[in-house]
Amino acid sequence: MWVEMTNLKALHQSMLRIKTDMQQFQVKTGSASFDCLFSTRDAPFVLTLTSRGASPKFFRFDVVGGYKIKPYFGEDYSELAALLNSGANTGQKLIPRNFLEQLNSAIPSKANEKNVPPPQEIIRLRPDITEQRDRPYFDTWMYWTQESGRHPSTENLEKTKLVLGRDAWEYSKEMNASSKWSAKELGRNWTSEEANFKESEKEK
Repeated sequence: MWVEMTNLKALHQSMLRIKTDMQQFQVKTGSASFDCLFSTRDAPFVLTLTSRGASPKFFRFDVVGGYKIKPYFGEDYSELAALLNSGANTGQKLIPRNFLEQLNSAIPSKANEKNVPPPQEIIRLRPDITEQRDRPYFDTWMYWTQESGRHPSTENLEKTKLVLGRDAWEYSKEMNASSKWSAKELGRNWTSEEANFKESEKEK
């Protein structure tokens, strides 16, 4: 039986009201504290936990229809069990259903604009973003011609979606344009660069 994450459902409804698709927050369960990221840019939605401390561990949970998470941790089980039992609760067996129920209770039910993560935090909390992790800031678009035979890589598309959002992801695919990234904040956004491109095309 899947575990229904009722607080995630409430959080998502609140996110819709403030028109955001990502929230960052902290939870504590047992002896461990986590930086969490709830993303509705993914399909299915994704909840990630990154343990706080000197050697952070990353755990990813798919949130399927009905805001449910499967109480099966696979290869993550041993690492999560060791993490949770590293403090005062040493010796307690990790029961996935119980952990998810405790996690659900700790998740905030109200979204906050202050908790919309900046690009560098998305990169930090999503190590499954593999392309140019040292470059979290959007620079510009690189448009590929049909003659070149080139197109955005799978890794580039994934970074575009998770850092910039699904609209940018759709634009990247539609225009056959790769997102280019910078290590420094340049004050650019993908929509203004899109407008610049359209204006330059009109002038040709």
